[in-house]
Amino acid sequence: MTMTHKQKSRIFPVILFLAVIAILVVVFTPRLINQSKVVQTLQTSAKDKKVAELLATMSKNPNKDSQEYAETRQEFCILTARPATEREKAVINIRQFLGMTDIPVEFVCSRFNGKPDDSGTDYNSPASETYEAARFSFTIDPKTNYIVETGEAERRWGTKVDGTRWFENMPEYDDTPTYTTPEAIKPVAEAFMIKNKDIFGVDITKMTYQFEGRKIGNFFVKWIDKSKPYTNDNVECGDVDQKHEGAYQNDQGVWCLKSTYTRYPTVNMTIMQSGQVAVYDNDGWEIEKL
Repeated sequence: MTMTHKQKSRIFPVILFLAVIAILVVVFTPRLINQSKVVQTLQTSAKDKKVAELLATMSKNPNKDSQEYAETRQEFCILTARPATEREKAVINIRQFLGMTDIPVEFVCSRFNGKPDDSGTDYNSPASETYEAARFSFTIDPKTNYIVETGEAERRWGTKVDGTRWFENMPEYDDTPTYTTPEAIKPVAEAFMIKNKDIFGVDITKMTYQFEGRKIGNFFVKWIDKSKPYTNDNVECGDVDQKHEGAYQNDQGVWCLKSTYTRYPTVNMTIMQSGQVAVYDNDGWEIEKL
């Protein structure tokens, strides 16, 4: 089919228009990206400056009971926190642990990783987060929102005029003697862990159960993952047994002893005779950070 002059005249403006658009995209896209990076850098610099100011204020006034310190720390914790949308899953996990879908959950603060070059603390890289709910404290892994530790929240106390002490309220515990033997508590503890696998990130079916003991209505149990050994070398110098196998003298003539030890990821739990979990601690999460 032969294209007429009229058809060619219609197509040419379209091609020209598309060519202009393509040139504009090539020219301006890198500039827009660079402008975005500049804005992000300025925002980060402003945040870092404010963080430094807040840290300095807290350092000058270390009295944690003072209003100034409390307000400054609260501002610091919110400024350095992950966005609320990223923390929402942590809140959901805490409510699931407590079995209370509407319980208020308060974000407390974060702990931070060090900078890659070991030049200080990276306040843009949280290593863990602390929350409080129902007078319990929860430690969260910000990378996964898993609960890695829980126990009683920090309670304030003081001395009354008469010399006796006062304490803030502790969590509500159910001490009903429903499960009174190690044999009875084991399936209860296992059922809790399996049911809440998605909030802990732990699969106890691949771990070894171990009963640790009991005290005044509390049972102490743990699970060990023998498939993931973490081996470390440790060197101790100075006051060591020179006759011990492996002992040696270093370049300064000081006697040293090198030893190797192995740790396994372990989950510890304190569960009450009612079946309520009072303490949870996944130290395997801490080992993986070593």
